[in-house]
Amino acid sequence: MQKNVSLEEAWRRKYPEQVVLVLTKHDDGRINIMAVGWIAIVSDDPGMFMIGIDDQAFTLELIRRNREFVIAYPAKNMADVTRYVGTVHGHNIDKGSASGLAFTPATAVNVPLLSDAVANFECETVAEYRPGNCPLIIGKIVACHVNTDDSIQRLVNAGSGYQLQ
Repeated sequence: MQKNVSLEEAWRRKYPEQVVLVLTKHDDGRINIMAVGWIAIVSDDPGMFMIGIDDQAFTLELIRRNREFVIAYPAKNMADVTRYVGTVHGHNIDKGSASGLAFTPATAVNVPLLSDAVANFECETVAEYRPGNCPLIIGKIVACHVNTDDSIQRLVNAGSGYQLQ
């Protein structure tokens, strides 16, 4: 049985959902990291992701400027740092250094990989759309990497209010 509810009430029932970290790089070398829940695979030939990022996000500014980014699927043990990078703006903070995370050079883009992530996808921007109030970035996957430890599990968002597990 179904009942008619508000969009906000229905969205509270969609969890758990995936959460990823989007990495970008500033011209001065600072690494910026943002937690993103609005992500989808939109093509498998070629491989492409779509991410939704708020207008005021420093990550969006860097993606527009450099036209490249990395999507990293964080491990379960990264819940606290994922919450941190998802709630602090990067305009005036070096989130890469502040996070304490380890990074590895990428092979195709000038943005590092997240060393301990479950998987990393190097992306080049293909397009940007605005079907509603949030810009959508389409990124073509140009290189992929997975953790050598197959036992590491992905972090997921268990509910509204940054309930990560």
